[in-house]
Amino acid sequence: MSATDEIGHVEAGGMPRRCWYIAAPSSRLTDKPLAVRVLDHHLVLFRDAAGAAHALIDRCCHRGVELSLGKLESGTLACGYHGWRYDGDGRCVHIPSLTEGRAIPKGCDIKSYPCVEQDAYIWVWTDASEPAPAAPPPVPEFGNNGWTQGTVALACSALAGIENNVDYCHPVFAHPFTHGQFFFNQANGFIEQRYEVRRTDNGLVVFMPPTASADDDVGTPLVRLTFELPCRVTVSFNGRQSKETILMHFVPTGDGTARQEWLTSSTKPGLVWSDEEPIIFKQDRLLLESAQRWRDRDGVLLERSVEADVSTLLVRRIVALAAAGRWDAERDRLPARRVVTVRA
Repeated sequence: MSATDEIGHVEAGGMPRRCWYIAAPSSRLTDKPLAVRVLDHHLVLFRDAAGAAHALIDRCCHRGVELSLGKLESGTLACGYHGWRYDGDGRCVHIPSLTEGRAIPKGCDIKSYPCVEQDAYIWVWTDASEPAPAAPPPVPEFGNNGWTQGTVALACSALAGIENNVDYCHPVFAHPFTHGQFFFNQANGFIEQRYEVRRTDNGLVVFMPPTASADDDVGTPLVRLTFELPCRVTVSFNGRQSKETILMHFVPTGDGTARQEWLTSSTKPGLVWSDEEPIIFKQDRLLLESAQRWRDRDGVLLERSVEADVSTLLVRRIVALAAAGRWDAERDRLPARRVVTVRA
């Protein structure tokens, strides 16, 4: 039985819902409302008088106008059509057209979403069927490193972005003159290499070189690709001359669209915003969006897989189980460890 047979083929599907997702970087929410989408939820973010972030459905209950077209007034969000105002809990607190003594009618409140600001991001919980945990999972080493931060809109699914970043063999082809594996291949040609894939409690880790046995600690390998549910991928390079961490969240914004919220480690302290799309991200994006166009045209994308695809097939299976609410019950049925031999 091959590694791909053991994992099984799963078509790309939906993303988990009972999770915290990034709605926006903190610095993008200023003194104006901000329209965002997470999964199939159209939201508006705003800050109250104390600066706290809130998330509401982006629809006024009066005539259905998007509240993100409105403005802030005294710490509340006023609709741009008739001025109906809402607080951070979605309560309608003022209707300008009402005469003195007239009460706000019942049923004028709108849906609000649990919202937490943490680690330079505003996070939302969109699943009303289950109470939100107290806080999102922290960004590792956020306070100990300098970071550059940015956002890229993707015309492909969030899962496609996740799969791409745990794919060990694509950099030689997808990233000319921008990735270490490309330069290694230029110098040495295609040679046989081995990498390891391990299932974790919350996703998987791919790294090179592999350990001698499953009992060995992963340690600090030369290359480490970590996926954590629902949509976080961390890419770490630990060379002798330099070390770099790229941390990405692929936030689903539709069936075939996503936002890539990214952080790259920096030798300079603090957090710096960048409006520029890094070249290495653009190289991936153009390829992934081309595949999405075929999926949109033909529906289920015909795929064939080989040994090198173990990591991407496993991450697809993990996301599918989590989306179906079966991850905790069934994760131990997936292979715990696999050492993969490839030419790269």
